[in-house]
Amino acid sequence: MSKLLVGLIGQPNVGKSTLFNVLTKGNVIVSNWPGTTVERVESTIKYKEYEIKIVDLPGIYGLSYFTLEEKISRNFVVEENPDLLVVLVDSLALERTFYLAVEVLELTSKALIAITKVDIAHSKGIHINYDLIEKRLGVPVVPVSAIKGSGVEELLDEIIEKTRVQGRLLRIDYGELEPFITGIEDALRVDRELVSKYPARWLALKFLEGDEEVEKLVKEKLSDKYRELFEIREEARRRIGRDLAAYISMRKMHFIRDNLLKNAVVYARLERVRSPRIFYNPYIAPLLSTSIIFTLFILVFIVNTGYPLTTILEHFGYTELAVLLEEYSLSSLIEKLFDALNNYIIGVLGETPFSSFITGGIIAGVVSVVVFIPLIAIVMIVLGALEDSGLLPRLAIGAHILLSKFGLSGHAILPLTLSLGCNVPGVMSTRAIPNHLERLRLIILTPFIPCQARLVVLLVLSASLGGVIGALLVPIVYLTSFLVVLLLNYVLYLFEKRKRYEEVELLLEIPPLHRPYFKVVWWFTWHHLKHFLIKAGTVIFLVSIISWGLQHTTPTLSYTENPEESIAAYISRSLGVVLKPLGVSGENTWIVGYALLLGFLAKELILGAIVASTGVNNPLDAYRTLGLSIPTSVSLALFIALYVPCLATIATIYSETKNWKTTISTIVLMMTTAYLLALLAYNITMLIPL
Repeated sequence: MSKLLVGLIGQPNVGKSTLFNVLTKGNVIVSNWPGTTVERVESTIKYKEYEIKIVDLPGIYGLSYFTLEEKISRNFVVEENPDLLVVLVDSLALERTFYLAVEVLELTSKALIAITKVDIAHSKGIHINYDLIEKRLGVPVVPVSAIKGSGVEELLDEIIEKTRVQGRLLRIDYGELEPFITGIEDALRVDRELVSKYPARWLALKFLEGDEEVEKLVKEKLSDKYRELFEIREEARRRIGRDLAAYISMRKMHFIRDNLLKNAVVYARLERVRSPRIFYNPYIAPLLSTSIIFTLFILVFIVNTGYPLTTILEHFGYTELAVLLEEYSLSSLIEKLFDALNNYIIGVLGETPFSSFITGGIIAGVVSVVVFIPLIAIVMIVLGALEDSGLLPRLAIGAHILLSKFGLSGHAILPLTLSLGCNVPGVMSTRAIPNHLERLRLIILTPFIPCQARLVVLLVLSASLGGVIGALLVPIVYLTSFLVVLLLNYVLYLFEKRKRYEEVELLLEIPPLHRPYFKVVWWFTWHHLKHFLIKAGTVIFLVSIISWGLQHTTPTLSYTENPEESIAAYISRSLGVVLKPLGVSGENTWIVGYALLLGFLAKELILGAIVASTGVNNPLDAYRTLGLSIPTSVSLALFIALYVPCLATIATIYSETKNWKTTISTIVLMMTTAYLLALLAYNITMLIPL
């Protein structure tokens, strides 16, 4: 087990002691700092494969050497050489409390920022773009609420991750003082022992400030150069025309205000509006909450794919309008754009293996990622607006009344709704759930919620069936998926309750209702969209290229244009024994098997596999050529909706739990549940006269 030494440092009243107690659960050792009567409080905790000793440093305002507490903290950084410093910043007083953080980052690169009291800040209308601050500082920035326990696991994960990565020192522009800083730096670098212990630039700044400890060090180590350094400092004083310590402090505050926090914080003016009692009514609130969320996501789906409005229009005889809506939906327009690009490339390069690789491998991979960007962006905009306006916590209260019957709290509303767009951000959003057992259950179960990728496949299957069954297929599959999540969660919850006596609780800060701010909603949207592009997009793109290779390479490693001769077909034929009970048989069995195999990697690859294997460009026509019966299509729809959503989601489950046992158990649970329900659906549908 690896050992880490971590120091908690921050200004007084930033919430340092509270966070320390939450991290250590009160199991502390109290002693005195050597040579002082000041208490040293520390604790050793075990987290994952690490033994972390956390030292709670005295509350200080800066790293000068004026007070005993400042001396203790500075000596800890320099003499004990911790693996990491966690610098706490108060979200309610960002400018003032970031001052110490800036000083620490100039002294050591082994540090990260924890912004505290974020729950209170949000309720007061303070919105912070943590990603932007992190980018500007070059170190991790973790929002935490020690009281509610949110962000604590993320902080521990970042502590471990940061100790593995070599950071860089923060460099602030001190304007007219820069030439003098450089001159002192050059002189100090003569003593290699001194600059190996302290950064040369930090020493130069402290010498200019007149820091007594640095002054003493310079006199001892560089006695022959002290006069030269003294003259540089005096010249700097004459040039600046004021106290250098005050000037340096002013430049730090200028950096914090005008560089670090500029456009990264929104202070909303909130008017105290009494919440309508309807949000707390035990009978109306659950129905109201679910109705609002359901309506919003239906609108999102209509904008992106046209469904379910297209089905409704067709039912009432407005077929041309339905076709028009589907043809000019966002996802359809993106596909048209890339189809035109494919045709252009083939027109230039001709029908060659290289052009096939470009269009079927690279561009198909890009399309698989890009087609989801509008959906995820719209979903995040909706959720961001609900969150910022203060409406989402109120909807969570209504949802809590309903979800608590199944062992979930209202906190689950965000992961469950996010998963309708994409399971990756859905799983990641469980970080905000304070109860670790509920969080673990949701990590395992939210992948059962059909994401947008599965919706696209389901729409093709429902369109191929047509009629009443086709119209009912998607709603029934979605209803089944949600019931699976609720029932499985309830079983797990009962087991936990019997073992641990856990009760379902909802801890929420209810902010005032107000209009959402565009900038805050954009931060929320970009944060989640970025995670999708990085975590899911990369995997999907690479898998698409590998998929093309499997479809165009024979077992003897030669190139082929015939998918039936490919490695993909060879592997997929072995799935025939599993697919036969679902009614899949005959020469096209390998196509269904191959599509499902690729669906394990990314669901949007299912239709691409069928199109590529049949040689029919339209996904609907390609699926119809397989000649599958209605019961088989129904069972496949349920299986596709419930089995492992994609490799990116599995990777996210592991990254959130850091536990292979949990990850593999999730895969087994999903595959088993999906197959058994698909088998049940096939046999039930066989009994219905169609």
